[in-house]
Amino acid sequence: MTEVSAQVLPSSSPKLFRNIKGIILDFDGTLFDSGMFAFRVITANPLELLRVWRERLVRKRFAGYDYSSPEKYYRAFFAILGKACSRSPQRMRCWYYNRYMPRMVRVLKRHYKPRPGVAELLRRYSADGPASGALPKIAIYSDYPFLAQRLEALGLSPGAIPLYCPEYFGAQKPAARPFTSIAESFGLVPEEILVVGDREDTDGLGAFRAGMRFFCLETGRKRYYRLDPNRQRVKEEPHGPLLLMYAGAWNDLYSLLVKHFFN
Repeated sequence: MTEVSAQVLPSSSPKLFRNIKGIILDFDGTLFDSGMFAFRVITANPLELLRVWRERLVRKRFAGYDYSSPEKYYRAFFAILGKACSRSPQRMRCWYYNRYMPRMVRVLKRHYKPRPGVAELLRRYSADGPASGALPKIAIYSDYPFLAQRLEALGLSPGAIPLYCPEYFGAQKPAARPFTSIAESFGLVPEEILVVGDREDTDGLGAFRAGMRFFCLETGRKRYYRLDPNRQRVKEEPHGPLLLMYAGAWNDLYSLLVKHFFN
């Protein structure tokens, strides 16, 4: 089992950005506070409570799986989801894209706003552009489709920042290939990438498997493992690999990003 240790983000953290030339940002729970999101998606149409619940269970089963192509991934995904819902895979695919994903977009637009500074960060990046040698390359990577529409629902414009989701990879976090593929598209090696996400079991483990640095956003919600800066290494041998993470609040991370890259 992988052991996790953490460094709480100090007021100045040169190690966090040392040799970092690219940043992969998670979307859900990272660029906005996703508290109560599943509840609000369900209550938007209570008649589909069981279907939404089954979709989330099936999605968990696919965590870390890499089908090498989007069509193979979705063929397997909708086959299992269809069986769970006693519907054909074709019918579940239609429901997923024509009803479920648009509902997510509506819930986002009605109830959620980006974290403070996110819109400004994207505007700064779009204005200055990645051509500046001081700026890192940035990508946004989500396990759900309709990423452009969901960003727009939050009032965000990514500009030229590339957006990635299962349609591009046919894999789900924490599979390593999507992370390394993004690094390759940047023209960078994994050691030059910082992954920012709110879940160590998907964003963090995916970053670890790809050989990237990881910053875990502390959300304060109980369902997330809260990082302990005093956590001791396991004494028994052998033990799993050590996953070194940085942890802190969004405001602290944003301030350091601006200070390090834009000033």
